[in-house]
Amino acid sequence: MFFIDKLIGRIRKLDNEDLEDAETVVAQLNQGKLEFNLPVDFLHFVALCGIFPPSRNIVKHWKKSEDVFLMLVKKEGKIGIDHFMQSLVLYFIRVYKEELQKYAPTFMKKLVDENILKDKFIIDWSDKNIRLDKESLLYDKKAEKQFRDMIEQFVEWLK
Repeated sequence: MFFIDKLIGRIRKLDNEDLEDAETVVAQLNQGKLEFNLPVDFLHFVALCGIFPPSRNIVKHWKKSEDVFLMLVKKEGKIGIDHFMQSLVLYFIRVYKEELQKYAPTFMKKLVDENILKDKFIIDWSDKNIRLDKESLLYDKKAEKQFRDMIEQFVEWLK
């Protein structure tokens, strides 16, 4: 975890202009991936934690940095959505549960409204009709259950 924390720290040191430049952030992520031999799925998690610490509200600042995540997902293809979702789960449950959990349903709505995640994907995941990437080191079944509970009212609203 030391290397992940180190890379998150590098992202946090970027100024606001660089944080909003997807190519700069992705270049930093790719450099860290090579330097620390990180799996590609961890880049979603590092980006979330680096760009959106509690002092930089994820709901308020998402639009300025969403291209980073679109690039990461596109680079991985279909499995990229799973890794992005797994990173969101860990971000809200394992890393910033106390500080940011109240924003999870609002943020998920924002992702649906902006067509980042499809409502069918969220509903199917919530209903356990689809599973995220079990081969990923980001996979955390307990955290997923907690996140499902956290966004339950939003999912019901989607249905």
